[in-house]
Amino acid sequence: MVKKLLAIEGRKTLFYPTFRTIIGLHALLFLIVALVASNINFNIEGIRIDKVFQFPHVWNTLAWIASWFNLLLGILAIMLTCNEFQLRTFRKQLIDGLTRNELIIAKLFVIASLAAYAMILVFISGLLFGITKSSTFSLTDFVQGLQFLPVLFVQSLGYMLLGLLIAFIFRNTAFSIIAFMLYFFPVEPIIRAFMSDGAAAFMPAKTIANLTPMPDFVGISLSDVIQISNGTGSLEMIGTASQSAPLITTSIVTIGYCLIFGIIVKLIAANKNF
Repeated sequence: MVKKLLAIEGRKTLFYPTFRTIIGLHALLFLIVALVASNINFNIEGIRIDKVFQFPHVWNTLAWIASWFNLLLGILAIMLTCNEFQLRTFRKQLIDGLTRNELIIAKLFVIASLAAYAMILVFISGLLFGITKSSTFSLTDFVQGLQFLPVLFVQSLGYMLLGLLIAFIFRNTAFSIIAFMLYFFPVEPIIRAFMSDGAAAFMPAKTIANLTPMPDFVGISLSDVIQISNGTGSLEMIGTASQSAPLITTSIVTIGYCLIFGIIVKLIAANKNF
């Protein structure tokens, strides 16, 4: 059954011109921004911005850049889903014998594949940038920071599952995309303004966005020019060291939101006609 679902979704998705256009645009924009940023010449008294594209910092940097374009993946998930309603392919598949759960599972396969694509794109790009930009190479530097790849996978899932949920609610491409964009700004920011800082930090859009923090450009750039006498905390003493983000906690909360989005989609699919 899994192979059947993958074959059906593969035919519908890969031959959809808008899908190829958005995926091409996503990859192109990401690579252009990464290339331009990596070639910025900013060297003052030994401070080099391009260090963030060396191992081990390149994984955080590229995951952060890739997160800018996750909205495109969310919009793509909306378009793929709303297309099913507008062309009545969901209804046809039900008549052909698929269950409602199988329709949802098939869409989840597509979303997981797109999240894997985003992760692989960052991995290949990070490998190329890291090798070309790093003056030295060690396995320790290569491995350090790789945790940002599965974190980006989870973040991409979060954006697309939210898009899937909104698509199931509105069932119209234009309305769904507008609602999706408005939720990120200004709807949730306005809601967060009336909440305590602790509670606001765990709102869906905020939590998902926080998975890929901005690299500590100043701390990384200064690491070559500051002498660390004991092998510890000079950067922390001057206040430029990056604060490690609570990736585990934020990832768990995001996974929880993904499950909630999926459950709500399943409930909507079970109780509404296609």
